[in-house]
Amino acid sequence: MTSRFDKLGFEARAIASTPDGSGSMPSHAEPFRLFHHPASSASMRVKLYISARGVPTSLVELVSTGLETDHRGIMVFTMPEGDPVTEALGTTDLKAFNPEGRIPVLLLPDGRKMTQSGPIIDFIEDHIDDGQGPLLPDDPWQRANVKRIMWIVAADTQPYQNIPFIIQAMGEWGMIKDTPTTHPLRLHFIRREFGAIEGIITESAGRFVVGDQVTLADCFLVPQIRNALLSGIDLTAEFPVMARVFGNLLEEPRIKPVVDAAGGAVQPLAFDAKKFEVYAKT
Repeated sequence: MTSRFDKLGFEARAIASTPDGSGSMPSHAEPFRLFHHPASSASMRVKLYISARGVPTSLVELVSTGLETDHRGIMVFTMPEGDPVTEALGTTDLKAFNPEGRIPVLLLPDGRKMTQSGPIIDFIEDHIDDGQGPLLPDDPWQRANVKRIMWIVAADTQPYQNIPFIIQAMGEWGMIKDTPTTHPLRLHFIRREFGAIEGIITESAGRFVVGDQVTLADCFLVPQIRNALLSGIDLTAEFPVMARVFGNLLEEPRIKPVVDAAGGAVQPLAFDAKKFEVYAKT
């Protein structure tokens, strides 16, 4: 049976490993393709990693998806118009490409797809052999601190303050109705988890979240801070160490361009207010 990707001329081949087992991508191979969108916080984690790590375009090509809103005002990412993958799928419905309906998605030349920001970063890192190492400290305790902060953000903060989740909970599950960006449940989870992170980085922070070098903890925390600022959190008053580190990150040449391209230090409004108002009244 011919797959959709066979129609595009993708070769069914494995990514070769180097003789030393490092798994570096061969120079002649096609690049991985990262499907992302500036409005996606999870996408920003990977893009910050790519920028901070200096991942070349010969290894990872950035592909911006489309963006629509549904009848509830919730953002819906779509496959990019005119992209050969979209044409092969015959639809812009992202779920036809990734059943999760989410981005980022890393597409390999052989048609395989990796999802979720952490595994995508790990997979890209496994194909870099530049002798510099990943965006992790050498010290085992500090490496664990970086990963702890990453997963507090990805597992304990982002899912529960996610605006689509808040809107769906209000409309379908009977949760108290309020403005999605400043909903009490959203603020609760942001403040609870930011309090935990503030306690950790009070001991671990240097110029950045863990020490004086940009790590994966910074790549994960920056998008979450942008979401918190959208909700009206006073970062300086409530989380002063985090606020100081965030200020430093906004001046970091490897971080600033990615943040600026996504709309700046504050996450732009992440839903259609007019559609939400109509939906909330039904």
